[in-house]
Amino acid sequence: MKFNSGRTWRRHCFTLLEMLVVIAIITVLVVALVPAVNSISKSSGRKGAVSGLLGAVEKARSLAIKDGQATYIVFPDKIDGGSDEIIQRYSYRSYAIFEDDSATPGAIKQMTPWQNLATGISIRSGSLNYLANSLEFPFTPLGSGTNAKFPFLKFTPTGEIDPATTRDATTTTGTIQIGVFEGFVDKDGNDKKTSANDFSESIEISRLTGRAQRM
Repeated sequence: MKFNSGRTWRRHCFTLLEMLVVIAIITVLVVALVPAVNSISKSSGRKGAVSGLLGAVEKARSLAIKDGQATYIVFPDKIDGGSDEIIQRYSYRSYAIFEDDSATPGAIKQMTPWQNLATGISIRSGSLNYLANSLEFPFTPLGSGTNAKFPFLKFTPTGEIDPATTRDATTTTGTIQIGVFEGFVDKDGNDKKTSANDFSESIEISRLTGRAQRM
C-alpha cells in the first residue's frame, strides 16, 4: 500500500499568500463592477419611468373618451404638512389618474393608485412648473378627506389636452414635455442630480391629439 507524502499534499494546496492574492483580485473586480451595475439599474429606472408615464397618458386619454368625462393625471410637487417619508415618496416622484365624478357634480374621483417612480428617479421640476395647479385633488397619503392642489394634465372627452392644463391657458397647439432624471428635487424646487452626467428621459404630449411619445 502506498501513501502520498506530506510533500505531495502540500504541492496540491493553496498557500495563504495565493489565497490572499485571489481575494484581492476578486475585490478589485467587484469594486470595478459596482458603478456599472448602478448605471444599468438607474438607466432601467429612467426608461421604466418613461414607459409608465406613456402608459398613464394613454390610459387617461382612453378613459376620457370612453366615459365622456374630463380626466386628469396629477403630479404631486410640494406637499404641505407631509412627513419626510411622504415627501420623499410622492413629491416629484409619483402620479395618479383622476376623473370627474358624473354621479356627484363638481367632485373628482381617483381612478388609479399612486404610482411611484424607481428609487433615485424624479420628475423634473420644470416639467411641473409649467402645468396648471388650480384644482384640488384627494390626497389620501396625508389622511382621509385631505385635498391638495397639485400640477395636472387634463384630457377632454375628445382626447385632447385642455388648454387649462398649462398656466398660460391659451395655447391649443404644440406639445407638452414631462421629463425624468437621476436625482431629486429639493424643498426649494431645484433639481439636484445624483450622477456625474445629466442623464434624463422624457415624453412629449401633443395638445391637439393627447397622444404621447418618447423623446
